[in-house]
Amino acid sequence: MNMKNKTNENFVQIPNKMFMDTNNDEKLVYVKLLQSQMIGYLDKDNRTTMTTVSLLVTLLGWSKSQYSNKKVVKALNGLKEKDYINFESTQDVFTVQINKWNDKEEHIVSVDWKQSGVKFSGHTQIKYSVIDNLLEGKDFTLYAYAEYRTLKNHQYRICYEEWGFVLKVAKSNAFKSVNNSEVIIKVSNGFDSDTKRRETNSYLTFDSVEDVKEVSLKPTYKAQPSKSVVEEQPEQELKEQEPELVEDDFYDFEEEELSLKAEAKKPVLEAHIKPSKAIKQKDNKVVDIHTKQAKIDSKDLLNQIKGNTIEANTFRKMQREDKRVTTLDESKQIQDFDVPMSISMFKVIETTDSAYIRDCGAKKLKNKKFQNKFGDKLNEAIRKDKESAHKTKFTAKYLYKTITEYYVDGVERVISADELYDYVHSKMVYTDDEDTYFINSDMLSDLECIKVTEKY
Repeated sequence: MNMKNKTNENFVQIPNKMFMDTNNDEKLVYVKLLQSQMIGYLDKDNRTTMTTVSLLVTLLGWSKSQYSNKKVVKALNGLKEKDYINFESTQDVFTVQINKWNDKEEHIVSVDWKQSGVKFSGHTQIKYSVIDNLLEGKDFTLYAYAEYRTLKNHQYRICYEEWGFVLKVAKSNAFKSVNNSEVIIKVSNGFDSDTKRRETNSYLTFDSVEDVKEVSLKPTYKAQPSKSVVEEQPEQELKEQEPELVEDDFYDFEEEELSLKAEAKKPVLEAHIKPSKAIKQKDNKVVDIHTKQAKIDSKDLLNQIKGNTIEANTFRKMQREDKRVTTLDESKQIQDFDVPMSISMFKVIETTDSAYIRDCGAKKLKNKKFQNKFGDKLNEAIRKDKESAHKTKFTAKYLYKTITEYYVDGVERVISADELYDYVHSKMVYTDDEDTYFINSDMLSDLECIKVTEKY
């Protein structure tokens, strides 16, 4: 692949083990969560994003329906079960944590069509500029896997059994998906006249069309490293190449090409990149005019991905339902796990008539991440607030009364309600009728009693 085309482009990274255990919908939802990270609050080791099911449906270009909502929720739950992400709920606006993965792990899957199995490791970079061309059918998995298996100096051949494994479909369905797709380019390795079979093909992504001729001349490489983490190996380090696979006769497998005996063993290039609704050629450059995404204004979509649209919408919703939420920061205090909660917003959650605010606050208060970071501070604030409320209630009773200390030596001293509260709170005095307080501490041995009388 011509790597210079990748410089200075934004991209997302997906762990290559996803080709083992996730379906196409799960990969798409994962990528959209990665794209929308800027909406959330992220640090190096803990990436989170705020989203909604309906927003993910929109970003995926799917029709707005209960069926699409269920597909998104199913994909989210699948990613959670496989430990790629974590979240508490998919109701309303919710926070998704994108879990770390080990780039150096290797996974080898035993298969009956390849003696050495299929190895997955590292990660693959998918450019922002192509993602919205990959929302139809199985296109994202087709593109991403072809990108993963594109090596610098060798070609990786992918049989239909392997495509079926990656796409999670039968070989017959994999054949249809691969040959009907416009996002990958088939690099045919000719027809073997001895075995009467076609050689197994290599594949490139649609935006790497200039490299097709070079790839057709590359030797087949046995190893299957991720080009993202494994550098090109010296020629002397290459072990014996794996015998080249050939495709079985497959239904009416391109019969017109099977008759081309004269072309046997000669590379044939088959670029599946004819102009379509999603992709057109202009001055030898691929231009994205994906019709579904055209329904969403490009500037609005960019704002959704890079701006604070979800946060702003959440704030406006909370403000409509409870006027005590007056700022964006206060809405974050109620629902963002990475923002401490003030006592005033805690009281809003406790007393609001808004079910939405109560639910957001309850989820945050139950969240282990929030409790570990800010729980102690909030609990202390709650304790102090309760104490303050109790003191205010106590002192209010004495607003129109005079409180007098009577000492053993006959001295009298008028004190405030706050001072009386301190005596009572520290259990230094006690009372039976709230008109006379008696001493309950050796520290006040010179004090005989405290009496409360009407001020006027």
